[in-house]
Amino acid sequence: MNAPLEKMRLAAIVIGWAALLLIMVATLSPIDARPHIPELGANGERFLAYFAAGALLSFAYPRQRWLVLGGIVALALGLEWLQTWEATRHGLPRDALVKCAGAVLGGTLAGLLELMLRRRGPA
Repeated sequence: MNAPLEKMRLAAIVIGWAALLLIMVATLSPIDARPHIPELGANGERFLAYFAAGALLSFAYPRQRWLVLGGIVALALGLEWLQTWEATRHGLPRDALVKCAGAVLGGTLAGLLELMLRRRGPA
């Protein structure tokens, strides 16, 4: 077993699940209470958050990559729908598409990183 790679996977597990928790809190909280990065804009924030979660959890669980990405996409769609229950929020299909695109691109890049690491061989 490659010890540094396993440590990276463990870190990705912890940070990836923390990212999903932050996404859930930010998505379902009132609009004034959600954290934001003004320089990115709302779509940039959405994309980056789901990109990070998709990349981290896909790297953390390489054998279940497609299941992980499917779960994140389902979570994005579900959370977008749940936003319609919060008075200050709105759930829009285009927002869900940005989130899904971020997760899938993040997962794809994690897969490419995995491929590069395997081709490189043991350090």
